Amino acid sequence: MESILNTVLPVFGLIVLGFAFARAGWIASTAAAGLTQFVFNLAIPALLFRTVALMGPQPAPPWALWLPFFTGLALTWAAATLLARGDAELCKGGGAAAAMTAGFGNLALLGLPLAIAHYGPEGAIPAGIILSIHAALLWLAATLQRAWATRGDDVALAPLLKGLVLNLAQNAIILSLIAGAIWRQTGWALPAVPRVMLDMLANAATPIALFALGLSLASYSLHGQMKPMALLMALKMGLMPLLVYGLLRLVPGLPPLWSKVALLLAAMPTGANAFLFARRYDEGAAPVSAAIAAGTGLAALTTALLLYLLDANLI
Repeated sequence: MESILNTVLPVFGLIVLGFAFARAGWIASTAAAGLTQFVFNLAIPALLFRTVALMGPQPAPPWALWLPFFTGLALTWAAATLLARGDAELCKGGGAAAAMTAGFGNLALLGLPLAIAHYGPEGAIPAGIILSIHAALLWLAATLQRAWATRGDDVALAPLLKGLVLNLAQNAIILSLIAGAIWRQTGWALPAVPRVMLDMLANAATPIALFALGLSLASYSLHGQMKPMALLMALKMGLMPLLVYGLLRLVPGLPPLWSKVALLLAAMPTGANAFLFARRYDEGAAPVSAAIAAGTGLAALTTALLLYLLDANLI
């Protein structure tokens, strides 16, 4: 239990610190966007590049992790789409914003730091495998769902697929994973100066990501959204991890650490991308915002419980 508290309390303590600084006005609201860009475009890519470039042979291929994780996500996505029909706000756009909220976890700013804090650098490998296709795949799915719901047979797939390819080609996290894999194949050691720079950036990724998350949470609101918020949180933090847990047990030969990290990531609260999607189309932005804020707060308890169950081999 002590190791769990040593993981959870510092992680969520930094989030609370960022939230407090934002609410007190000690750091401008624009700082959250800048820090988040730094984390996504430089610090986390440096961490993942270093991890992949230096790691040894892996015991399983990426698809062994993608299959149970994203199948569980897809089933949760479908459930959210169906249940969204019962809410006037969530059903807009074919329920795409609700589905995005139920499936898009906060993996980069919360899940990855938690995995590394509790499992060490090795936790970055399965987390990076999931992160490599997570955002691009879910943005494409949500965009297609909304387009089919609002335009039917007039949807042009080519521009959407082109946009996906461009997104992948410009995504710093994906590029860092590819570059790390290429570097590892060369067998070269990392030169001293670039290695020290990578270490500095990688070490900054976790604290800055958590502090930036706290800053951003100060802009979300809980007012008047209890019922749809509870539905979205139950899907994201209840149904999805249960489905992923069941599916992980069906994959033979999956390393225990990979299964634990995948389940931890599946249990993460909704990430900010769901709010960006909802706000872009003005569909369900209020309940999505509430689900992100309340879910992140609740995650302090649910994460501690999940890690306890995993460490005690009760699940």
